[in-house]
Amino acid sequence: MWLSLLIGFVCGYFMIAWTPMVEPFVFEVFLTDMIFDPLKTFFALVSFFIGFIANGVLIRTAVWHTWQAWRKEATGRKEQFLSYGVLLIFIVLAMIDVKKTAIFFLFSFLYGMMAMSAYKEREI
Repeated sequence: MWLSLLIGFVCGYFMIAWTPMVEPFVFEVFLTDMIFDPLKTFFALVSFFIGFIANGVLIRTAVWHTWQAWRKEATGRKEQFLSYGVLLIFIVLAMIDVKKTAIFFLFSFLYGMMAMSAYKEREI
């Protein structure tokens, strides 16, 4: 779990740092910045992909532990505490850039919820 927290935060930070900042947002300028710096774009996309999977796993685990606690079943306290740490990751990343963090959170949340059924079957 600690590794997922670290990977999720570091990849989220690098995704935000390596994605071009265009204010006000103009799609053509954004696309041009990405095309003319392909190495940075590639690393930003890889960081985004790895980060949203790591955070998705943490979100899925947090939701699962919340569900277990709501049903009054025993949960692993250490794993539960670490999985809730994903909220801290998104709060810190939102201080850097809210828009990119919102997109990062959306993808992480969707992936975590899509993988929930496989996680439930494995736990039971």
